[in-house]
Amino acid sequence: MTRSPRSSPDAPDDPSVTAAKQQLRRRLLDRRRHRTPEHRAAVGRANADHLFAAASPGTTVCGFLPLPSEPLDGRLLDRLTGAGVTVLVPVVTGAAPLDWSDWSAARRAAGSGELPRRAGPVGIDELDAPRLGPGAVASADLVLVPALAVDPAGHRLGRGGGHYDRTLALLGTLTRRRPPLVAVLDDDEVLDTVPHDHLDVPVSLLVTPRGGLRVPGASRAG
Repeated sequence: MTRSPRSSPDAPDDPSVTAAKQQLRRRLLDRRRHRTPEHRAAVGRANADHLFAAASPGTTVCGFLPLPSEPLDGRLLDRLTGAGVTVLVPVVTGAAPLDWSDWSAARRAAGSGELPRRAGPVGIDELDAPRLGPGAVASADLVLVPALAVDPAGHRLGRGGGHYDRTLALLGTLTRRRPPLVAVLDDDEVLDTVPHDHLDVPVSLLVTPRGGLRVPGASRAG
């Protein structure tokens, strides 16, 4: 059996869980590919508005640079910065916890200009700026986590790289004050159950356009 980069001899993959994740991941990614641009824009704006309302000046948010298919408006990063929030964004460093760069500092240095980006190793844009180290996640008051699905227990389906699971596991060793972990989703990506194993770290909150920011399993707002 081929092991993922986050496997280890004392934590073997469960083939049935791995297969179930891959099948569900393919279905959800295909659904996202078929969203209309209008739907993506509306969903991204709504989720950004919910998250902006939840952030406070003087706090630190670990965000991410969303792919075009992801349900988040990337302008949220600048909105938060303008409101006095420190925003960190991830840098992929292989089979290891995520590194981080300071989006807010880069924005202040660049003014209104375009921030320098580079293509990351998994095809996702990253900020071309100094790195703060994986431990920077411990400074966060809120961590936004990309997700394809979440269930009422907070089990999250990601894209399969394991980067966030490693990061969230590291966070648990760095601080007792674990910040809220927020999965960013479309409304139809909150599922009754998501396949998971002991390597998967549950999220504590989720945000959807119609449901807003809430704990997994809570009734949708409105």
